[in-house]
Amino acid sequence: MDLNGLLETVARSRAEPIALTGRNAPNLEFSLGEYALRYTAASGLMRELNLDALVLAQPNTIRYISGLQTWLWILPPLLPTAAIVTQDPGQAALVATVVERGGVAGTSWMQPCLYALDDDPIAAIVGAIAERGLDRGRLGLELGLGQRPNLSPHDHERLVASLTGAQIVDVALPIWAMRALKSGEEISRLREAVRLSEIGYMAALDALTPGVTEASLTRIAAQAMLAAGARPSVTPMTLIFLAGPERYRQVLQPASDRPINEGEQVWLDGGCSVDGYRADFIRSGVIGRLSDKAEHYYDIAVQALDASVEALGPGRKLGESWSAAQACFDDAGVGAFTLIPGQIGHSIGLDHWELPLVGKPGTEQGEVVARPGMVLCVEPTIVGMDGDDEWRSGIFTAEDQLLITDQGVEVLTKQIPRTLVRR
Repeated sequence: MDLNGLLETVARSRAEPIALTGRNAPNLEFSLGEYALRYTAASGLMRELNLDALVLAQPNTIRYISGLQTWLWILPPLLPTAAIVTQDPGQAALVATVVERGGVAGTSWMQPCLYALDDDPIAAIVGAIAERGLDRGRLGLELGLGQRPNLSPHDHERLVASLTGAQIVDVALPIWAMRALKSGEEISRLREAVRLSEIGYMAALDALTPGVTEASLTRIAAQAMLAAGARPSVTPMTLIFLAGPERYRQVLQPASDRPINEGEQVWLDGGCSVDGYRADFIRSGVIGRLSDKAEHYYDIAVQALDASVEALGPGRKLGESWSAAQACFDDAGVGAFTLIPGQIGHSIGLDHWELPLVGKPGTEQGEVVARPGMVLCVEPTIVGMDGDDEWRSGIFTAEDQLLITDQGVEVLTKQIPRTLVRR
């Protein structure tokens, strides 16, 4: 089943939420009703795909379905956790180390199955599956696109090898579909993450003066976000701020102590998170003006973003947005210089990049039909014109985070203009 079919299953299933029989833990990030809605979608997908259970080991998907938060997930996977999601939520289980006893009790509604520090965690997961009579069932595991279970490759092999009587099915796309349609509670967290991040960006742009460093701007932004209500958590604050011709090619690297000069594009990307839900948008500033060519290319990128957002809406294929941006670039003679030719954006939630992507028509992602509840980040980007293979003239893009609604599109990132912010 393709993503459109899976998304239809999720939307149809959520129309009749089940009741959870789990504990209303004192530190749940969301209401018990919210987790019931998520479990309803998982159950509907399992029925559609004839699955007996999901065996989940990816941290953000465990957090999504169970509520568990733990900083163990930023460590090597020595003490893995797994969520066993059964058709009957009363049989669902969270397999974790005894070190997590208090964390499971405080942050998750699921029944715990705890293993000792000298136990084999894979044996504990397999044992919990067998206790529920699922060891010969049809089990969905995270095997495919974009999945990163918090197990070592060897432990993952042992898990699959230990389930010899079961039929193993990849559920990568079903999981992305389950997480793609955000609820009201999720959207409220995403709105707050954007609000806080815009405060941080504005503080950094207000501090833009000759000689200030990239790292100083990130500190100013982070301090402003924290002062406005952000808080440190197991989900890091991601701020990629950079400036200067030798830095634009380092588009995925953190800020440095490089001082910023007049006439340089100052590129701000990323944002903070609220209860794990992330902001991600791009704005640029400059002290004075960029070169005439750089100003021209930046204007083209903003026009492409305007067009791509206009082409989005419920019932429209995501590929229409890609085509609108590409038409702008082609008309300006820069269509061959897109940063990622096949896509111009991504979904966002607990992960910075989620599916569906805003892809080219005719691709699996581009054929996805937008639905209310999708939260997308759209960022058509051009680089390397005029033989500038090192991108020394700049990174020409602006990025918005937006919500697909029943009526159309709501742009969440609206406090800072898409155009260059001048100081």
